[in-house]
Amino acid sequence: MRIAYCEDEPAQAALVRAMILRWAGSRKITAEVILYESAEEFLFKNETFPYDVVFLDIAMRQMNGVELARAIRQQDKNLPIAFLTADRTFAIEGYEVHAVRYLLKPVTAEKLGSLLDELLEAAEKDMQDTVCITVGEKGAVRKISESSICYIEVLGHYTQLHLKDSSAVRIKESLAAVAAMLHQRELFVKCHRSFVVNLSCVEKISRAECMLSDGTRLPVSRSSYQDLNERFIRYYRE
Repeated sequence: MRIAYCEDEPAQAALVRAMILRWAGSRKITAEVILYESAEEFLFKNETFPYDVVFLDIAMRQMNGVELARAIRQQDKNLPIAFLTADRTFAIEGYEVHAVRYLLKPVTAEKLGSLLDELLEAAEKDMQDTVCITVGEKGAVRKISESSICYIEVLGHYTQLHLKDSSAVRIKESLAAVAAMLHQRELFVKCHRSFVVNLSCVEKISRAECMLSDGTRLPVSRSSYQDLNERFIRYYRE
């Protein structure tokens, strides 16, 4: 796990870091804890937030922890944020930024360990539903939930992922390369040489087309029909 901790009291930061590392050792996993002394330092050093969780103190100089959490939420709606604080007055604001926990100081190893256990379990489940793809000319890596992919389409030298929110992500990879990235391969079935569909999005199948729950119609080739139909039936029976 990669954990960021923003805390302006060095002794408190070192104590929590030691607790986290002991917890990681007991779970036989690797944990990296990156310490920041202020909200300003955190934002200056992080254009994106490549962490499994961010722990924030609230009562910090200048920008406080709640303000930092709001700044994080403007870019990342899903990153787990937890407050470790002696200040009880910001509990409501903690809910507004969807904090996963509000731990009061002095933080005990038991309460911190319980939170980390929950986060680890959630992270492991998330990894099973996440595909990391390279997008754009600069090779940025983006994480996409596999369950959010409705279908995959070949467009010339590119492959396009059509997501359930009606957005699309285009990448310069072959259809075979994208399929190899997927963990839940049993969900994705080729219905045509240019299309792979997520079975959970399929509403109806005929010999000529595959109709999705949002009304989208994809072509079905003769060579793909039997396998697609059998797997569609098996998926819904199971």
